[in-house]
This record gives sequence, structure tokens and C-alpha cells, in this order.
Amino acid sequence: MDKKIIQKPNFRTFSHGLLMGIADSVPGVSGGTIALIIGIYYKLIESLTVFLNFFKDGFPSKSLNNFLSSFFFLLPLGLGIICSYYLVTKILVGPDDDPGLIRQASTAPYVYAFFFGLVLVSIKEPWGKIVSPSFENYMLLFLGSFLIYFYTTLSISYSDSNILLVMCGALALTAMLLPGISGALVLLALGQYTRIANSVHEFNLEPLLFFLFGGILGLVTFVPLMNFFLKRHSEYTLSVLAGLMLGSLITLWPWKESYDGEGLSPNLGFGQIFDIYGPLELIITILLFSLGMSSSFVLKRYLSED
Repeated sequence: MDKKIIQKPNFRTFSHGLLMGIADSVPGVSGGTIALIIGIYYKLIESLTVFLNFFKDGFPSKSLNNFLSSFFFLLPLGLGIICSYYLVTKILVGPDDDPGLIRQASTAPYVYAFFFGLVLVSIKEPWGKIVSPSFENYMLLFLGSFLIYFYTTLSISYSDSNILLVMCGALALTAMLLPGISGALVLLALGQYTRIANSVHEFNLEPLLFFLFGGILGLVTFVPLMNFFLKRHSEYTLSVLAGLMLGSLITLWPWKESYDGEGLSPNLGFGQIFDIYGPLELIITILLFSLGMSSSFVLKRYLSED
């Protein structure tokens, strides 16, 4: 049996989960982005790989310590994500008869502005780890950005089928691990964002079980693949991740035509913005954008494990 020291659960990891859960609640923001900012992204992917391999390999005793270390890291992290997702979506989404902050035109621009600033500044986290960016790195950066742009232009028909919930789970839970690709955004694009959030709040187990089943399928497929690319092609992978974060800014643009949470809404142009919003509203939005940028430095300084 290996001699690796087992890391016990701690509140710091739980607090990281709280931050990731907040991010996963907002369409356009990813828990993976927060994991990159605070320096636990590699550890997260590695821990998930060890955790999944332990079951896949038939519970080998020689890997027990590694499994327990991964489990005691993932447990508080996961609990933090679940707790904050539940609480934050209560505030941000809310029920249909009392919409939350990101479903109201009077408050949604402020929330999106904060996260726009946070993600914009944080793009340097993956990109800054590339020692000497090459032409290939810039092309992969562009590719990652284009993938998000292309995704937001897709026209998708919505339904309430259980098959769609399985697909949503596979895509959304995988997306939550990818910086720049938001699980909440996937659900929004598929018309299931408010349905899943309300199912969590109302403890409606049937849709959640189909959703989680899809999520498990997605993670089993995605995590080993991401672990491989991070280890074998680190700088190329970081280029794509930076591109995904850059592309996600189009979904975090604060001013949109609609905030009903039933699908992706087109962004407003500058002319429309000045016609609809007054000077005070624009100033508050800019201040929250600046606060979001500052928050990136605070997260790095006080919560980073780098």
C-alpha cells in the first residue's frame, strides 16, 4: 500500500467549494474558472481521476491512501459547491412568481457586470502559465473563443424529456469543470436552467436523478481525458482554456434583450444601452465591473493555494 499522507477535510477546501458553487450558479461563469484563479484546478482534475480510477480498477488496496486523500479533498469541496449553489440560485434564479436577481432587468446587469470583470481579469491565469506563447498557442486561444461564440449562436429546441435531462447533466457537469464553459449557460441554452434550479429548491428528485445520471456519464468520460491533456500537452490545453474564458465574455455582457432565464438572449448594442439605461444605472454597472476585477486579485491573495 502506498505511504501517501492522507489529507483530512478542512474548512479552506469547503470555502473553495462555496466560491465554485457561486460561479456555477451564474450563466457564463464556471466553477473551473474559480478553481484556476485560486490554484486548485490541477488538483481537482487529478483528484477526480484518482477517485474514478479507484472504482474502475476494482478497489485496489495499493491505491487506497491516494483514494482517501482524493475523497477527503473532494468531499468538502463538493459540499461547499452544493450548499452555495442551493443558496445562491435561491437569490439569483428564484421561483417563476418571484424571479431572482439575474431574471430581472433592474438587477441582472449589475450581477453580470461583476462576473464580467472577474472573468476578464482572470484570463491571465491560464495564459500566464504559458512560458513563451507560440503561433499554435494563439490559434488555440482563438479556437477556444470561437467555440463559445459558435455555441451561443446555435438555435436549440427545448423539451422536458428525461433524455434531455441526461444530456444536460452530461454537458453541464462537464462544463462546470472547464474554465470558460459554464454549466449554467449550458442549461440556459437548453431551456433547463430554471427547471433544474427549481428542482433543487423543491427537492423534486425525478428530474435531478436523470440529471445526475447524465453528469456521472459525462465525468467518467471527460475527467481522464482532461487529466491526460493537462499532463501531456499542458500549454496547448491552457491556451484552449484561456480561449474558452475569453469567449465566455460574450455571454456575460451585462446588457441583454431579455433576462427571463428561458434561453440565451441577444446582447444589446451601445446605442440601445444608452437609450434604455440612465446615467446612474450605467455608473453602478461600471462600479460593479471594477469590483469584479478587483475580486480576482483578492481571491488570488487570500484563497489561492498556488
